[in-house]
Amino acid sequence: MARAGARLPTVTLYAEKHEVESAFHKANKAWSCAHCGVSFNLMENMGALDCKQHPGYVQEDGRWSCCGVRINPQRWVKNWPVQRIFTQHESPCWSPPYTLPERVPGCQKCDHNTSELAFEHSDAQSIADLSAILPYMNDKFPFHLRNGFDNGVLRRCDPTRRIRVPQRDGVPMVGAIVTYKNTDGEESTYDVVVDGTPPMGMEASAIDSHGCTIKQWW
Repeated sequence: MARAGARLPTVTLYAEKHEVESAFHKANKAWSCAHCGVSFNLMENMGALDCKQHPGYVQEDGRWSCCGVRINPQRWVKNWPVQRIFTQHESPCWSPPYTLPERVPGCQKCDHNTSELAFEHSDAQSIADLSAILPYMNDKFPFHLRNGFDNGVLRRCDPTRRIRVPQRDGVPMVGAIVTYKNTDGEESTYDVVVDGTPPMGMEASAIDSHGCTIKQWW
């Protein structure tokens, strides 16, 4: 539904009235995106790909494995031990020194998400499973205008993204084997070769030519 790993229940044209009403209620419920803070509902959000996510993980050096972008660090402020006891403030121009650092925008387009987990291709949902509420969804936001609408399926993340392979000094690690999930949500592997074009999908892990797990991708 509004988070990775969950989806709207199947509501075909032959579904019971209470099933359709339940799905309609869930599709119209207001949510808040954990990645960008935008308010949304599933009627307009599913397949829109109006947000961005990092499908990888944060490495020990503070960079995302999926794109190499460094996260914003938490800065130390000398007066933090005193100011941390205050929970409210009057001036809109003042903010506590211990607020969380600004998020780094993701490198893959996706739907708004209420979870910290990234959407995967297995989260895609066939519009045939939503036939009872399709007219309402299409009226809110026509399917052909949704970036994630793909051959009768509503994608929750960009299917045109190619997997990222581990690099050293900007050069792909030839001989490494990357385990990834393809656009059908199935697990597969890719052998890194010179001048090779990585397949579409989302990488999960990788090992080098010696069989050791690669933890530093960039």
